[in-house]
Amino acid sequence: MSEDERTQEELDLIERLAGRASFSSWEEAVRDPSQFEASLGGDLAAAIKRAKIRQPLDHLGVLRGLCRGPLQEFLATTAGQIELVKGLPVPFATRPLPEALDADLTTTRDTLKDGDLLFPLPFDIYTHDPAEELRVILDFRHAKRLDELTWDEKRRLPRIATLHPTGGGEFEIDRKGHGRFFGVRPAKWDIEAIKALLERAKAAGARLAVLPELSLPEPGALEQELALNPDSYPEIVVAGSAHWEVAAADRGPDIRANESRVYLDGECVMAARNHHAYKPKALGSETFDKPQLEDLSKEQKTIVVLSGRRTRLGVAICADLLETEIPRLLVDAGVNLLLAPAMTPKVGSFNTPLTEIAGFCQGVAAVANTRWRDDGKPFLCMFAVPLSDPGQQSAALRGDGDNPAPELAVLDPNQPLPDAVTWPGR
Repeated sequence: MSEDERTQEELDLIERLAGRASFSSWEEAVRDPSQFEASLGGDLAAAIKRAKIRQPLDHLGVLRGLCRGPLQEFLATTAGQIELVKGLPVPFATRPLPEALDADLTTTRDTLKDGDLLFPLPFDIYTHDPAEELRVILDFRHAKRLDELTWDEKRRLPRIATLHPTGGGEFEIDRKGHGRFFGVRPAKWDIEAIKALLERAKAAGARLAVLPELSLPEPGALEQELALNPDSYPEIVVAGSAHWEVAAADRGPDIRANESRVYLDGECVMAARNHHAYKPKALGSETFDKPQLEDLSKEQKTIVVLSGRRTRLGVAICADLLETEIPRLLVDAGVNLLLAPAMTPKVGSFNTPLTEIAGFCQGVAAVANTRWRDDGKPFLCMFAVPLSDPGQQSAALRGDGDNPAPELAVLDPNQPLPDAVTWPGR
């Protein structure tokens, strides 16, 4: 329809008039639709009336107009949470990228959306139904601080540390049998060693740090230390993950979760729970006759994305990245910074979602993997940066054959991989 000349003229008129009205005027019209013309003007009402004979032209014109002005006004000031629902316009999170990467970057979000209904406006239409899939929430409560830490006027992206504490590969397991297991925790939990690694990451210039999956005895094991001494550690810490069981608030089945908590300046600001259960044949030094299923409860999970104007930070735990659904949700939510605690002895398909973040969102991704054996092997960390050359865009690193393996890797996402990674203290 929009290729017709008259149709395009009417569409442009509605968009222009709808976008000219303030956000508060639209709020008035929503509260009292009978005052639509008084709130938004007779010209817009007349233009919509003319276009209604060719629906959904009138709907599209109003939607584009909202994205042109009022929604941008709202998003510039919101400090709350927005649940993504089917049909909702999702704003792009964009940022100029470092000069060192300018020659060969992945494609910008607006270029990828050329030809879509909202092009060239900086929005995409969300196509997922939270009643049928996982819920996704954009959390703007810490927008200013998040942007300060993840992008600055010198056009530098922040350094990210993956931490790999020595645990001897031994785990205690509360329950196992009947093909299922739950209640896994490290047998050699050493908070002093983790504090030392976080301090080394801070000294190496890392503003973000991520610990491996199931590296804590319980999800809040680092909460008190991070709250008491936030200046000693990277400003954003993804505190690995841990199994825990809690009673459901509605007297329903108990919740069994593998949870990762995220700390900003020492405050817990979000949590991520594993959706895709792990199914290993071995945990540390313990092996099973057949693969055992991680006994996670089946309640609907929510993906919370810490959101700023420049950055969308998402956290996914290990096997969630091996689905098709969750990486797609992360991309469609505009995540351009992905941090993932993991526990995998091999790369498998993990590189695919990392490069999707780099390729579709001009994003950066980092995965911290658990060290399994007494000698710290197999060591593994994975990264992606927004470069189009496959050899420079992603890397799966095993510590360069060091024995013992390194405990700390630091990514400078302003440089091509694999040289962007350093090993402080090695």
